[in-house]
Amino acid sequence: MFRRVSSVLAFVSVFAAAAPCRAADQWLEIKSPHFTVVSNAGQGAARNLAWQMEQIRSALGAIWPWAHLDLDRPFIVFGAKDEHSMRTLAPRYWEEKGSMHPDSVWVEAADRYYLAVRTDVKGEDYRNLNPYQTSYFSYVMLVLRQSVVKPLPFWLERGLAGVLSNTVVTDKQLLLGPPIPRYINQLRGDGPRLRVSELVSMTPQSPAVRGDDGAWRFDVEAWAFVHLLWFGDQGAHATALAHFIDGVLKGTDAGTAFREALGAPEAWESPLSIYVSRSIFSFQQLQVDATAKREAYPARQLEVPESASLRALFHVAMNRPPDARAAIDEARKAGPAPGSYEAEAELLDREGKRDDAVAAYERAVDGGAASAYAYRRLASLLWRKSGNPSHDDMTQIASLLGKATGLNTRDDYAYAMLGEARSILGEKDGLGLVRRAISLAPQKADHHLTAARVLARERSFDEAQKEVEAAMALARTDDERQRGRELVQWLQTARGRGGS
Repeated sequence: MFRRVSSVLAFVSVFAAAAPCRAADQWLEIKSPHFTVVSNAGQGAARNLAWQMEQIRSALGAIWPWAHLDLDRPFIVFGAKDEHSMRTLAPRYWEEKGSMHPDSVWVEAADRYYLAVRTDVKGEDYRNLNPYQTSYFSYVMLVLRQSVVKPLPFWLERGLAGVLSNTVVTDKQLLLGPPIPRYINQLRGDGPRLRVSELVSMTPQSPAVRGDDGAWRFDVEAWAFVHLLWFGDQGAHATALAHFIDGVLKGTDAGTAFREALGAPEAWESPLSIYVSRSIFSFQQLQVDATAKREAYPARQLEVPESASLRALFHVAMNRPPDARAAIDEARKAGPAPGSYEAEAELLDREGKRDDAVAAYERAVDGGAASAYAYRRLASLLWRKSGNPSHDDMTQIASLLGKATGLNTRDDYAYAMLGEARSILGEKDGLGLVRRAISLAPQKADHHLTAARVLARERSFDEAQKEVEAAMALARTDDERQRGRELVQWLQTARGRGGS
């Protein structure tokens, strides 16, 4: 799982600020195999940003062969040429008094994952510190959570993400896990620290991790412990850490897996205290993935309707309705802009104006929207609106969902909905489509509930019951558990009437 430690770094706490650079205002698109970069910083900077993201992804696959790297929705990276461009994309960080002006912003939306970064922040100014650390943390967390059926131990998940958030990409190598100065300063301060036995037993609901201060201290200490286990003593504990993770992935209780692989948590208290007081820290160095070629990524200039629509969607994700509507107006004044109707529909959807949202989504798909989410969400709203759709309505819904799966072959919710729609229509491939959804997202309880309903329609009640049991085992919320209980009652009724 982890490669041998190959580099050491003396702890350095001071780094220089980057100077902004000038670039053309024209927005362009660079497409790499797994990311789309939209940038006003010029083709060279945009290509390099796409290449760096591909390198991070490749590194995660190299160190974690079990990781599921293919995401369920598109990943859009905005490459802002300077602070002014970043402020235009994420204005709230400049509106709040005393807030930091970020070099990167991460946001998850229903339709896409978004990352906005300043391209004028130069790597040489930071040496062994990644200026986009907070956003990389979010990306690593996303990969971890979609790679496991059940959540990893909280300290392990946050610690792994913390270590890999400081990944520095150069032309020839990747540095994974150099020490983070502000983390070290926190650990060496006078504030209280968690004992290792407390750290490894905490969950997201633990009182000690509530609030910004508690969450911050927890993340710092989780980073320190994972860093020790991964790199401490020249990597002597990395194999034991790998065995612990393997045990958890195979379903062993986290406490049992910890003691079997790493011993008693109490035994790590002194080693951790000594580790954070040192001045030299080991980390990992990998060669860049030579198969990733910047020059091979296709590029195209974006016309104003498309670039403004994309910025509108980003503002929707950032919960900035006025900025989104301004970008929508900009897009439509410049020409046909189907993406602007998708942004408008998402705004209306958030505001609870479902009929207006349906009309906007219809305009988006009629205009040839390229987003799978627009088709899937329109299908969902039409299904909900009719309650019990007629055959013709369900045929339309299935057609929309078919387009969604064609545009995004990893949209698990679209596959699950399409499977159920085709089951209701009496088609025989419904269960296979739901099984596809389960294979894409085995950790989601709802897909097993959908499979149970499809199986019940086929009168396979015993198999349906097994799917409900699988869903209940995966349920993480009261709502999911309630849906499971309701489906149990529905199955009992369906059995009684012969599944008709």
